[in-house]
Amino acid sequence: MAERLVLQKLLAAPISHAIVESGLDQVGGYVTEASAVDSLRTPADLLAAYGVDAAPDFADVVRFEQPRLATFTKPSDAERPWVDFPLGFLHGESLAPVWRMSRTRFSYGAEYWRIRSDGEQKRLSRYEGAARGWVGAKRWRPPSPMVGTLARWKGHEFFADVIAESVLLTAITDGSPARFAQVRPGVWSATVPLSECEVFERIFTAQVDDVPARVLRSGGGTAEVLLLTDDPSDAGRVGAGRVEAGVFEAVVDNSRLTNVQGVESEWVPSAGSAGTE
Repeated sequence: MAERLVLQKLLAAPISHAIVESGLDQVGGYVTEASAVDSLRTPADLLAAYGVDAAPDFADVVRFEQPRLATFTKPSDAERPWVDFPLGFLHGESLAPVWRMSRTRFSYGAEYWRIRSDGEQKRLSRYEGAARGWVGAKRWRPPSPMVGTLARWKGHEFFADVIAESVLLTAITDGSPARFAQVRPGVWSATVPLSECEVFERIFTAQVDDVPARVLRSGGGTAEVLLLTDDPSDAGRVGAGRVEAGVFEAVVDNSRLTNVQGVESEWVPSAGSAGTE
């Protein structure tokens, strides 16, 4: 199988905190090719490429293989109250292409790195898949079936992490599935050949007060939603908070969701890496 593209994402402070404190397993928004920003060795250099004039003691990034079924688009050229990338490149001399990546689960083996002002880089954690999450995180949050890859295997559906020619399946159940090993209470894992699986993603979209959104998780009469627009006025109408530049999320009552639709996309291994738009 061909080597996959390695991406890098600069982490806003709330996202860094969510990884450490609650095991955040979702990623999206602005990303670059890791090798294209390798020369940005200090927090000041890295932030300058994002249009931020600051020199903090450290900056946090995640590096991860291009997730299966993630889609990529060019940044918006609309005027926004944050630094954007209307030409599709970071600022400064790096000229690294930057894309907006759709929300998905971190790919297996994703790494959380801290870059210090003296140029030292230290890996703080590693993502070990849906069942185990981030190594050393204070909590593990169950994955959402609405975000990231799933797999059908022997007539059943599981959370799925594709690793080369294998698939790491995760089952969340009180029972003990055959051939699965227990990872934590109610969580089981098994590795099976990729050739035996159908890998896919299921995405749900809706309107919230006429604003397009993606449903990230639903339960208890409410839904976590990601707005499919970066317009601050739309976010204000919905009551969504800004997670990072251009990314707005909200928790809303299910009664506010209209025109709910679902689509299932299958990953075809022979198709290779997804392209960008």
